[in-house]
Amino acid sequence: MNRLGSIVAAIALSVMLAACATATGAAVGAGIGSLSGNAGKGAAIGGAVGAVVDIVD
Repeated sequence: MNRLGSIVAAIALSVMLAACATATGAAVGAGIGSLSGNAGKGAAIGGAVGAVVDIVD
């Protein structure tokens, strides 16, 4: 049962990460963009990359 629980948890985590790549990309992009003073542009670029990951996944 422990092995089955681990497998189910791994599948749930992979689905959750794949579904929220746009939001994660926007957050990471905003963080990186804020270092250069362009948080909005960083969020837009990160969100676009995340959207591509969502489409490909």
